[in-house]
Amino acid sequence: MTFMKRLMAVLAAGLMILSMAGCAKKEKIVGTWKIDWILVQPEENGDSDYADRETNASLFESEQSYYKFNADGTAVHHMEDGGGAVDIKGTWKKIDDTTFQYEDEQGMSMEIWYVVSEDSLHVEWYSENPDDPYYNICYAYKRA
Repeated sequence: MTFMKRLMAVLAAGLMILSMAGCAKKEKIVGTWKIDWILVQPEENGDSDYADRETNASLFESEQSYYKFNADGTAVHHMEDGGGAVDIKGTWKKIDDTTFQYEDEQGMSMEIWYVVSEDSLHVEWYSENPDDPYYNICYAYKRA
């Protein structure tokens, strides 16, 4: 009888280990994300304000556009505009618990921050060109 109990204990432990192997921690960035809001700052020391879609359409992507970050480190930026669509492939890697680096096949690279309190991704863009209408733009993405 003790042999059977040991065998059952070993089998139960093995099943528990196998079931836990499928519970690997999923990175916060994994999922599909769409623009939620945009914060613009016209001047370096100026005030920031939220941009609305009606008067700042060029800053927003279409409602059908999104970023999709996969668990294997690959990504797709799907963009639709004017009846056409394009998928730009990319990759991402984790820098720390809330920071990720993204690069696409066209050479565009950006740092992405995961904001825990909002369950959102933030991307900031800065311009040093005085002719640009904005010094800083912060894009916030929500899960689709």
